[in-house]
Amino acid sequence: MFKNILKCFALFTVYNVVADAKVSLDYTNDGVLRKDGECNINFINFGINNDIIDLKIKKENNSNGTFNLLISDLKNANAYLNNKSTGYTFNDNEIKNYVKVNQNGNAIKDIEATAAPHGRFSLLIKNLKSCEGLSIKETFKTDVLINSYLYYSNVKPNGINHAYDIVEFGPSSNNVPYDTLKWNMNTGLDSAREKCGIYIDYHEFDYTGGAHWKWYLSTDNINNKKCDNPAFYATVKDSYANYEVMEELFGDHYNGYVIKREGSGIGHMDGILVDQKYLIEIYQNGCDEQNKDQVICTISSNKKLTYKEFTQEFVKNCPSIIEDPKEEVKWSVDENGITAKYDSYSFNITNYNRGALPKNENESVSYKEFKAANSSGIARFNVCTKCGDGTYIGEKCKCVSCPENCTKCLDGKTCTECATGSELIDGSFDNVTEKEEPTESEIFDDEEETSDANDSDIEEEEVTDEPTEVKEEEDDDDIEEATEIENKPKPITKVVVVKKPKTIKKCLIKKN
Repeated sequence: MFKNILKCFALFTVYNVVADAKVSLDYTNDGVLRKDGECNINFINFGINNDIIDLKIKKENNSNGTFNLLISDLKNANAYLNNKSTGYTFNDNEIKNYVKVNQNGNAIKDIEATAAPHGRFSLLIKNLKSCEGLSIKETFKTDVLINSYLYYSNVKPNGINHAYDIVEFGPSSNNVPYDTLKWNMNTGLDSAREKCGIYIDYHEFDYTGGAHWKWYLSTDNINNKKCDNPAFYATVKDSYANYEVMEELFGDHYNGYVIKREGSGIGHMDGILVDQKYLIEIYQNGCDEQNKDQVICTISSNKKLTYKEFTQEFVKNCPSIIEDPKEEVKWSVDENGITAKYDSYSFNITNYNRGALPKNENESVSYKEFKAANSSGIARFNVCTKCGDGTYIGEKCKCVSCPENCTKCLDGKTCTECATGSELIDGSFDNVTEKEEPTESEIFDDEEETSDANDSDIEEEEVTDEPTEVKEEEDDDDIEEATEIENKPKPITKVVVVKKPKTIKKCLIKKN
C-alpha cells in the first residue's frame, strides 16, 4: 500500500512539473514551439501567446517504458467553420481526423480526441518514447467562406484586429459583399506562416453567428518577417479558389489587409485600393428582381472623371453589361442621368446614394470624399437595362437570347410571343424536392419493408427543377403538340414534398 501511495505521489509530481513549468514560445516557419523544459512541442494553427502557453499538458508513464501525453484546452477551429445554411457540418467525432501528429517527420496514428465545451478539445497521444520532434497541427475540413469588402477611406487602419462599423465599408453599407470567396485555410495559413511569419490569432468563442471561434489574420498579428500589406496579401491571395469576380471588379488594384471571422455566419476580408484614389460602383438596381444592392462593375481612377471619360471607362470596365465593346453606341446625358443606346438594347445610368453623375457633357462625376489624408472618393450609380425583341435581362443586367423560336420572353424558359411559323404551347411538370419539415407530403415505401434498412438500401428519387421530358404527336390539324410523359415516382423511404405544377411556355414549329 505504501508503494502505491508513493507511485500516485510520483505521478502527481510529474503532472505538476509539466503543468507548472515556466513556458516560453519560439515562433518559427514550422509553427509555435512551446518549451517547458519537460516536453517541447510544436503547435500549428492553434493560435499564439496564451493560446499555447495556457495549454494543460499531462504525462502518464506506461508499464512498457513509454508514456501517454494528454493535452487539454486545444481550440477546435473547425467548429461551425461556415454558416450551417451552406450545408457544411462538423461533428465532434471528426476532430481526430483533422489533427495531424508527427514526430521527426513520421506520422503518429495512435491518438484520441475528445470534444470539450466552448469549442475546445483534448488530445491523447499514446505510447511515446520521448517528446523530441513532436508536432501537432490542426487542419480544416473545408474551405472557409469569405465575403469581400472595401474600406472606403482607402487607408489601412491602425489596430486592424477588431470589428468596425459596416457603414465605413462598401459595397452598399448593408452587408452585401462584392463576392463570396472560398479560401483554403490549410494552404493559406501555411503560406502566411512560412513567408511572413504570421500566425492565426484567436479571440473569444462566439455564439451570435453560430458557435465558433473569432479569429484574425493580418500584419497586426505576430509578424516575424515584418511583411508589409502587399506582401501579406500576396501570400494569402493564391489560396482563394474563386477570385475571378474580384479581378473583374478591381483588377490588381484591390489589396486585402485582413481575413477574419467575427460574429457573422461566415468570415470576411477587408481591403483598400492600391494606386487608385477614386472609385465608382455600378449597382444592378434596375434589372428586374435581381439583388439591387449587388455591385456588377466598378471604375477606379486617380482623378475625377469627366462625362466623356466616364462613358469610355464604363465600356472598358463593365463587360457584364456591354454585349460587344466594339459596337457603336450613342450616349446622351441630362439631369435624369446618362443613357447608352445600341441597336438591340439600351441602358440608363442614374444616381444611387453617394456622389452624382454629370448633368451635361461639360460636367464631371462628383464623389463622396473622405477627410483622411490620401483617402479615396466614392460614387454609386444604378444601371437599368432595356432589352430588345428576342432577348431578356439575364444575370448582371446583360441581355440574353430567348429560347429557340421566341421573339419575346420573360426568361430562359417562358416565351410570350413566337416567331412566324411556330406556335405557343403550354406544358407542365411536377417538381419534387426534399424538405426536412414538409407541410404536404407523400410517403412512398419499398415493396419489401424492413426495419433495419440502411442508407444503401434506400433508393433516392432524383430532385430536379427541370420540366419532364415531352414527346411530340401529330393531331388532325397536322400540328405538333407536346404531351406530358407520365413519371411514376420510384419507391423510396423518404418524405418528399410535391409542389404544384409549374407552367412552361415554348414555341414549336408547325408542320407543313
